Amino acid sequence: MLCIGVDIGGTFTDVIVYEPGTARLAEAKTLSTPADPAAAILDGLAKLGVSLSRAGRFVHGTTRVTNALLEGAGEPVAVITTEGFRDVLEMGLGHRPRLYSVKETGRPALTPRRMRHAVRERIAADGTVAVPLDLDQLDEVAARVAAGTARAVAICFLHSYRNPEHELAAAERISQRHPDISCSASADVVPEHGEYERFATTVLNASVRGAVSDYLSGLGSTLSANGYHHPLAIMTSSGGVVSTDQAGRLPINLALSGPAGGVAASAYVAGLAGFDNVITCDIGGTSTDVCLIKNGAPLMTNHGTIAGHPNRTFQIEINTIGAGGGSVAWRDLGGELRVGPKSAGSDPGPACYGRGGQEPTTTDAHLLVGHLDPDGLLGGEVAPDVDAARAALGRLAAQFDGELSETELADGVLRLATVKMTSAIKEISVARGHDPRDFVLMPFGGAGPMHATALADELGILRVLVPPVPGNFSALGFVTARARHDHVRTALVAADAAGLSAVRVIVDDLRETARSQLKTEEGVEADQVSFRFSLGMRFRGQSFDLAVPFDELPDRPTDLVAAFHDAYRERYAYLRSDHPTEIVNCRLTAFGPQPAVTFAAPAVGPPPTPANTRIWGPQGWTDATVWNRPTLTAEHQITGPAVVRESGSTTVIGAGWRGRVDRHGNLLLERS
Repeated sequence: MLCIGVDIGGTFTDVIVYEPGTARLAEAKTLSTPADPAAAILDGLAKLGVSLSRAGRFVHGTTRVTNALLEGAGEPVAVITTEGFRDVLEMGLGHRPRLYSVKETGRPALTPRRMRHAVRERIAADGTVAVPLDLDQLDEVAARVAAGTARAVAICFLHSYRNPEHELAAAERISQRHPDISCSASADVVPEHGEYERFATTVLNASVRGAVSDYLSGLGSTLSANGYHHPLAIMTSSGGVVSTDQAGRLPINLALSGPAGGVAASAYVAGLAGFDNVITCDIGGTSTDVCLIKNGAPLMTNHGTIAGHPNRTFQIEINTIGAGGGSVAWRDLGGELRVGPKSAGSDPGPACYGRGGQEPTTTDAHLLVGHLDPDGLLGGEVAPDVDAARAALGRLAAQFDGELSETELADGVLRLATVKMTSAIKEISVARGHDPRDFVLMPFGGAGPMHATALADELGILRVLVPPVPGNFSALGFVTARARHDHVRTALVAADAAGLSAVRVIVDDLRETARSQLKTEEGVEADQVSFRFSLGMRFRGQSFDLAVPFDELPDRPTDLVAAFHDAYRERYAYLRSDHPTEIVNCRLTAFGPQPAVTFAAPAVGPPPTPANTRIWGPQGWTDATVWNRPTLTAEHQITGPAVVRESGSTTVIGAGWRGRVDRHGNLLLERS
């Protein structure tokens, strides 16, 4: 049975088909169809000649949640909270968006005050019931909500992370009496302390829950009508997959669905190649997503933001900037060249797509400097229009009083884009206490390998690993991903013997809960479940905690504190070891079995004969060789400057670099 992975992006929809028996990979790109996303999927499968009836697994990633929240397209949400806490969403954390701007206005609350309601109830900080839930008042509030415009409700009670009894009772009662209203309880969405972040995340979840449920239901029906009759799996922001029921109930967990697929694939493919420390660089049509993988696992965070609002769900720590293949180059009011964040998208797309685009983009620049094949197909979809690209860059060059030719300006656009990408990588490496030179750079996405050696030179990185099918790599990550559920429980105990005992009880309970949930929702047997857990720890008095991973809980509190000190010193290069330490939360991740995905070894034989081309370099036009990646043989050496072309992506090997194909089909580039 075939495994299918589909990543729907802003410009292209990527399709991967993997055949386990032969280790054969097939890939296709189609232009995304926002009005009917399934149409692009079916188009991609038709290109590959694949019938859905042959598929035994279908994994999907989507940007629908992110786009809806960024565009403010979520549905209106009513909030029901504890009496006295109606204005938590209004007050926030009291932070200014710009610290030193006295004229800065605050961000509007996620939901207006007239749609925020309070009821009498109170759970104490220790989880005991201080004030019982007033059901009569709850019924009155629910009736007012039902009479209004909101069809989604976020239930956010104080200290529900300690005891969810009141939230669950309120959600059940509202659902029974008003079945057309969708309820999201904060204890279900993000059961952690911190009222504002928890409330905001729950409201974000509620605002997109209806749209995502309808989308997944419609997609499932379309796939079923075309021959697919198995459960549909959805990629989450943490790099694992869940059922459509779980995704529909907690859609906020899909906020980084697409980029997480690329990181999951990177960890898997780099691990096969023997690299545990990797910096990923996913350059698509609209944005660049970078992430750091250390010791085989990506860095994780629960301090994300969406549209300026906190998202406390557990997610891969991905840094995103507006610089991609469709990013528009422009001249600002000060006369400086800029690239992004505006993007040409898929309609009309870059000027060289010949679909009516007039503004110059980085894709147009790559075409003019010789990186892209003027006689090929961009993304396997569009014949490039060199004249349109030259005209677009010529119009921008004219704004600089004729100081630059179109080609010189194209080179400047690419240099500026590379600098922006380098800064994004430094934010997740140097700013976190990691030296990029200790990592392998792993580029993917349609444009990632074209910037790879230039980025590596900027960062001092000596090795670049270009994976198989880089243009569709996030979709490949969906195929390699395993079922994953993340669980968290607040502890707030001292890091002493009593606190360690309390944490041990919590971890044991989370393990049992995780086994049961994976069995019920994903069909994973208990003996197939594996675990990874961490403790959120901090010095007493701090506002933020640091996740400290453990294989097993230590026997002594001193070992627990020592592990925290090591993690703290590595992150901040500073340590005050005499200050008391506390455990904030326990976080456990449960995994299903890892799908066995292997890659066909490269052919053995004489090396192919390259073609010749010219590409623009620091010294102007330079002779370069052109290679077709599927024809590369095992261990054959390629010396830069060179261009390696394949369906969906192009790798540019700069001067001073050499490359070879390893036994897993990766293209390994090394600085000579």
